[in-house]
Amino acid sequence: MAITLVSQVYPAPDTHPELIVDDLDGKGVGQWVPQMKHLLLCKYITASRAAAKRFPHWIYIDPFSGPGRIRVKGEEFTRPGGAMVAWLQSRECGHQFSRMMIGDIDQARLHACKIRLDAQHAPVTAYHGPADETVYQMVRVIPQGALCLVYIDPYNLALLSYSMIKALAALPNVDFIVHFSTMDLLRNVDMELDPERARFDDVLPGWRNKLGANHSKANLSTRFFGEWQDQIKKLGFGFSDACPLVTNDDNRVIYRLVSFSRHAMALRIWKDIAREKNRSLFD
Repeated sequence: MAITLVSQVYPAPDTHPELIVDDLDGKGVGQWVPQMKHLLLCKYITASRAAAKRFPHWIYIDPFSGPGRIRVKGEEFTRPGGAMVAWLQSRECGHQFSRMMIGDIDQARLHACKIRLDAQHAPVTAYHGPADETVYQMVRVIPQGALCLVYIDPYNLALLSYSMIKALAALPNVDFIVHFSTMDLLRNVDMELDPERARFDDVLPGWRNKLGANHSKANLSTRFFGEWQDQIKKLGFGFSDACPLVTNDDNRVIYRLVSFSRHAMALRIWKDIAREKNRSLFD
């Protein structure tokens, strides 16, 4: 029997419409959020459920959860956010996450997400604070033998800190889905060569010395991404060959959806659901 992908159906009404939603200051988020990011999340959860049943716990970790509800540009209704999509999809596919760990630096957004997940009977714990701090709290309480799915969707590239990923990498059984902001990198990487600026320093510590300044902006961006991947590989991870591009309404690339894991099966699953026609990383 086919399993419904919750990102593709008309959403159930918001259980708490009085609470904050993510709508980019009233403009609405792009259609690519439900049509690309959330769709692939749903597909991954569905495809990996059988493997997850081999573990005593299946835990979802989202350190940038937002308020749990989004408004898409051009739509009058609202939709579930990433953490809510993950919970609903795990329930839909017949193998629920045993624990949902969410975090956000904004207390109101975090509260809204937790209340909404509570209303859907999710086993949720909320952690208030910067992601590179809350992940340490999350890791400390992960039960032995758990399989963890980490979903990292930061508001900009500067928040994708290496220390955050390294802390989560301490988990023995962990798979990552990461939204890597290529637009932010391409727009700003040359300006960030200025040592007075430091937006990307936590993403790739020491990157200025490693990459140097004698490169075009596009080439510097490509080398930055490659060096970032190399640093993650040193933590014992492999990357999926499939890195789908997310484009905005102007068809400009804004994100790469990147998956890495220590487990070959997780990489195969991501490749199967995310394969697409190859394009240059910084078109």
